[in-house]
Amino acid sequence: MVTDRRSFLSELRRRNVLRAAVLYVGATWALAQGISQLTPALDLPEWTTRWFLIAAIIGFPFWLAFAWFYEFTPRGIKRESEVAPGESIAQSTARKLDFAIIGVLAIAVVLLASGYFVRRQVSTVGMDSNEAVAFNPPKDSLVVLPFKNLGGDPKQAYFSDGITEELTGALGENPALRVIAWDTASTLRDAALTATDVGKRLNVANVVHGSILRDGDDVRITAELVNAVTGYQLWAAHYDGSLKDIFRMQDQVSEAIARALEVRFAQSDLATGRTTDPRAHELVLRGRQLAKKENAASLAQARDYFQQAIALDPEYAEAHALLSRTLLVLTEHSNLSLAENQPTIRAEAQKAVELDPRNADAWVAVGNANISSDPPDLDKARSAFRKALALDPSNVPAHIDYGIVLPLKAQMAQYREATLLDPANEIAWNNLAVAAQDLGDPDLVVTADETLLKLDPKDVDSAFGLAFAYQQLHRNDKIAAAFDLVQPSTPVDQQQVDTGRLVYGALADPASRPQALTALDLLATHRSNPEVAGNLLQLYLALGENSSAMRLLEDHCPAQPVGCNDLAVNPMYQPLRSDPGFRQLAKKYTTTAAE
Repeated sequence: MVTDRRSFLSELRRRNVLRAAVLYVGATWALAQGISQLTPALDLPEWTTRWFLIAAIIGFPFWLAFAWFYEFTPRGIKRESEVAPGESIAQSTARKLDFAIIGVLAIAVVLLASGYFVRRQVSTVGMDSNEAVAFNPPKDSLVVLPFKNLGGDPKQAYFSDGITEELTGALGENPALRVIAWDTASTLRDAALTATDVGKRLNVANVVHGSILRDGDDVRITAELVNAVTGYQLWAAHYDGSLKDIFRMQDQVSEAIARALEVRFAQSDLATGRTTDPRAHELVLRGRQLAKKENAASLAQARDYFQQAIALDPEYAEAHALLSRTLLVLTEHSNLSLAENQPTIRAEAQKAVELDPRNADAWVAVGNANISSDPPDLDKARSAFRKALALDPSNVPAHIDYGIVLPLKAQMAQYREATLLDPANEIAWNNLAVAAQDLGDPDLVVTADETLLKLDPKDVDSAFGLAFAYQQLHRNDKIAAAFDLVQPSTPVDQQQVDTGRLVYGALADPASRPQALTALDLLATHRSNPEVAGNLLQLYLALGENSSAMRLLEDHCPAQPVGCNDLAVNPMYQPLRSDPGFRQLAKKYTTTAAE
């Protein structure tokens, strides 16, 4: 039995079956290493290496059988039983197989080592450097996502949103932080995104999220701070209290977040003109939500809520500031007279500052009151906006409104900052587009207005801005397409778009001019609507109807002085530059300087 086993092993060695087996295994291993490393580079399926190994295992017995039954000879491959005694070169083949085995094993070792090195580089260098380059947000950047309304009643969403917005504002007042505005943060309410996804989308390093549970007068706020780069939780806590304690709870959350981020937080920085009346606070939260809709009915209801809050607590600074701003915006979206409401707008803003000199929104309201006066008081407005930004560097309305009273290049800096802090803010993008138009940069106008139309496909003004930019760029083939991008939501907006398409079409086809003029006359019946007046002006000037444009400006500027603040620099008004009446209007209302 032993002799038979030894004879069998000797025969395996003689026929080089063992060497063939070692060579096969070594070659398979080397090839598997190579395939696994080439798979990502060649975009091969992930299962390629696995199926290669399965095929190699299936082929292994056939390879051994081949080595047993066949032998290499000077006359080629023959069955072992057919090889003549002097014809065998098994010993020579053995030496060649030994060299082949050594070579294959050397290749396998090199591939294994290089594969380890590549994987180590990917994990220790690629992940740290490449991803850091792709996502390396400012360490002081932060976004507060909408806190979940755990009460379940959608009608109570104004409360959780309002508290989240107030928390956002409180954190924004910390000069050591750059806080994304609520308007943009609120667009991610239902997005199924991780903290890292949010961070990459907004280019922020830190994400705050949480929930609010209100049960009668009892409130629980739960919050968590996550590092968006690593995905690690930095801090989490919950706070319980009553509606009367809501500001104290917000301060606790703000202080804890600042402490977790190792930035300064001083109790002396806290606002002083708050309310202790939960009913007044709730009215302000309701009013703030309605004011964001910026239509006449919602703004009027918001104004009423702010007035009711002030009636309950006359010392509530935020209510006075919001009332001032809402009244001003209401004059822009309704027939409410700016001249008649200007004294109230100014008085409410001034009252807010007196009650709480550290309230940035109050100083913004003062600045806007000075801008909207007739004539505007630009020095006082600039001073007010600077105070607001010193108190709250992340205050987007302050950046936007401050830009209005600055030279064009300085305006651009404010508007760009606003778009970074609040990428979903349509006013910031609109003002950036207007400033670019005034500076004679139609390419930037196209970028800004295209962004606006993505944010709001119903924004008719953006289509008009695009049309004028394309006209300046001599891209007449794209002007009509600008009006195709917008989706009008009202009959008046549809009329504006149709008229715009007709007017610009008439520039290429003079025969259609009478039809375009008829459409303009019909649109002019809405000239008192400030949302129509600017586009109507553009169309009058496009057709060379300068006298009609002048009459419209003479009515429009006293009612909306801010809308005439760039008369002297806007290239759209080039056809009116020689008109004495226009020069007089430009001198009175222009607040925008080229330098």
